[in-house]
Amino acid sequence: EVEEDPRIKEILEVLPQINCGACGFSGCLAYAQNAVKECNIFRGCLPGGKEVNEKVSKILGIECSFKKEKVVVCRCGATDQEKRETNIYQGVETCKGADLVGGRINCLYGCLGFGDCIKVCPVGAITLDERIYVDIKKCIGCGKCVNICPRHLFEFVPLSEKIYYVACSNHDKGVDTKKVCKRGCIGCGICTRINSSFYLKDNLSYLDYKKIEKYSLLEVAKDKCPTKCIFLVDA
Repeated sequence: EVEEDPRIKEILEVLPQINCGACGFSGCLAYAQNAVKECNIFRGCLPGGKEVNEKVSKILGIECSFKKEKVVVCRCGATDQEKRETNIYQGVETCKGADLVGGRINCLYGCLGFGDCIKVCPVGAITLDERIYVDIKKCIGCGKCVNICPRHLFEFVPLSEKIYYVACSNHDKGVDTKKVCKRGCIGCGICTRINSSFYLKDNLSYLDYKKIEKYSLLEVAKDKCPTKCIFLVDA
């Protein structure tokens, strides 16, 4: 009988044991086994953060290479009151089910509000209160919400002290966006004229994080946005 490497048990004891799979393996045991086998922390234990990964690295006798680099934001910032709702939906109360028939909101791009993303988040970083909120401090960047959202509203963004983003995904012309949402991006381009890190594509504003130089200009763009769809969260 082959004896199990004792380091596997040691690593398991420091892992949070939520078996989220964010590390790329099926669960904590599989991660511990492969970490010992390859003497590598791979992506690291995302829920565990720096403290857990330093402990795992110490057990393996290697330098800790873990670094939280990205988080997610939800590109729909409209509250229930800001979304126009004239559709009647009486189907299964899931975003996936509602999206198949258009859901109850008139916007074909916006959040359907049934919380499929909340159910799959392994660390409870996503909440729903009139709109979706992502707690950046809790978010581990595992991408489960990115994969589950039928309207592809979650976007990976680089982690920084201040995270600006456009909280809208509507690609329709501004006049049509206004008909279905008070918060939606109307593609006016004001933000792009204030800061070159913003750009327009298919009637929708985006932020190129690689081009950000002055955060003060991002704040100006946020304040000048006529529909207030540029959001800021502090990490």
